[in-house]
Amino acid sequence: MVRLAKFTEDNIIDAAIEVAAHCGVAAVSISAIAGKAGAPTGSVYHRFESRGAILARAWLRVKADFRKAVACHWSEGNTWAAVAGFLQWCRDKPLYAKFLLQCEDCPVFSEPLSAELNAALEAEQEALDLCFRQCLAHVQQGRKEAGAETEAVLRFTLFSSPIAMIKPYLLQDLNIPARIDDVLRASHDAVVAAHAGGT
Repeated sequence: MVRLAKFTEDNIIDAAIEVAAHCGVAAVSISAIAGKAGAPTGSVYHRFESRGAILARAWLRVKADFRKAVACHWSEGNTWAAVAGFLQWCRDKPLYAKFLLQCEDCPVFSEPLSAELNAALEAEQEALDLCFRQCLAHVQQGRKEAGAETEAVLRFTLFSSPIAMIKPYLLQDLNIPARIDDVLRASHDAVVAAHAGGT
């Protein structure tokens, strides 16, 4: 009979995401990951060469999930669907959302990563950037002015405003109330209308 591994790579990545989400990226260590996963430290090292490699894999998983659930709406230029999708993603996967908040732009991996991991990280970021560029192209259609202002407005609409509203709830492990959707919808519509009117 084949003996199944008790602690899988997915278990270890899940544990790293949870530690980072609750305690910050700096708290992610091999021992902390092993403790959260209930695995011997040796099992972690058997599957990953370093803390950085685990964090990179966790980052890839969360960013890819975000792209498929949220950034897909960017590609269509549907900014409100993107904001609503972001809210739903945060409600469905609060650990993933907290992980991104704790990592900010990108976690510090500390150790050099393999060429394969670096390539995967670059490819995932490029896929996400492409979604944003496609959204920007949709929003800029028919506008004559320079794109810098439009890009700033789009970043505010898709990122800054929603994150500012939901961050306190995520960091306190509270449910995001339904009224946040109404506030963000009003903000979204006002910003989009003002920008469309050139004011």
